[in-house]
Amino acid sequence: MAKTDKIEIKERVTNVAYEMIMKFGLRGLNMVELARESGLAKATLYKIIGTKEDLIRQIAFRIFEVNFIKMLEPFRLIDDPSKATQEFLDNYFDYAIQAQKILVQQIYREYPLIEKEVDQEFKVETEFVIQRYKQWQSEGLIRQDVNVDYCIDALQHLNEFYVVENYSEEETIARLRASFTCVLRGMGIEI
Repeated sequence: MAKTDKIEIKERVTNVAYEMIMKFGLRGLNMVELARESGLAKATLYKIIGTKEDLIRQIAFRIFEVNFIKMLEPFRLIDDPSKATQEFLDNYFDYAIQAQKILVQQIYREYPLIEKEVDQEFKVETEFVIQRYKQWQSEGLIRQDVNVDYCIDALQHLNEFYVVENYSEEETIARLRASFTCVLRGMGIEI
């Protein structure tokens, strides 16, 4: 099997596994079904992906990239703190909650080492957002008398709290929207 074929097959398998997890949760990832859906024998599947944990690691990073990296993109592209924050929130509440619940409530609970690996990447992205808000603060675009680090930390803790609770997706979004709105308005960001 050529290296490019193996890469394409691995990408196809990862895509199918990602869809299975997003649709049925981690428990819905059946390796026999994954092999069948990918058009592979089970032994070939394992040659392509390594272990199930290796595949779950790839899925966790894909969830992170698809949901968090894209979600934070407005902070890289938009110079207005209110517009960037509003676009972030729209993206976050539109598609990140379900994926985040799967990541936190299922994958991290079963594979705690994966959480540590993804968390390192999350810290890098969070630091960029913090620096962006500090830049806006130095430009006088948000309140000068707030501690940006504390505000972002509060938002992260609110997020962690509501995502691990057993609220419905709609209730989680409603609670997070209200909580985020309070903190962000307190920072002087009109949303």
